[in-house]
Amino acid sequence: MKYEPSRLEILLTRLAFYFYGKSVYRSFADRLPLKGGERVLDFGCGMGTVAYYVAKRLPLGHLICLDISSRWLNACRKTLRGFENIVFIQGEATMLAAGSLDTVYSHFVLHDISESELEKVIPALARALKVGGVFVFREPLNEAEKINIIKRLMKQNNFILRDSRITDIPVMGNALESIYIKK
Repeated sequence: MKYEPSRLEILLTRLAFYFYGKSVYRSFADRLPLKGGERVLDFGCGMGTVAYYVAKRLPLGHLICLDISSRWLNACRKTLRGFENIVFIQGEATMLAAGSLDTVYSHFVLHDISESELEKVIPALARALKVGGVFVFREPLNEAEKINIIKRLMKQNNFILRDSRITDIPVMGNALESIYIKK
């Protein structure tokens, strides 16, 4: 499924990053259980709003920004110019090497993926994570049906829920943040 954002969507995201970056994106990045040397995947990186803060937390690590959209990846490259620990990949989760990642995170992405695609994406992300690896996501709480699908797929793919919370995100509303560990 190919998706390209409109110029307006990119502009609105850039404005949200500018005005709400610390309260929305940095707060999520700060909750990621990172020590600084991990190999981390930003799944559905968009323009790099969370990656901007994660890259700073990986002085000895590497960040992979993955998105299916060339327009989002170009915007992401602009957001993250100056960082040297980042690789940009246009493609899908199925292209990731098995056992190559310590952490995967996704911010307001999974709810936009169809159930049939999620049934491919989550197993692919699980394969890419090392045993003991961490998968963190934040999704809008009003997407309860999709969140239940995501939870079911996490369980089916050998993830254990470590922590979960509901938080109020400025402009975006209530969201579920969950941290899973791969068995």
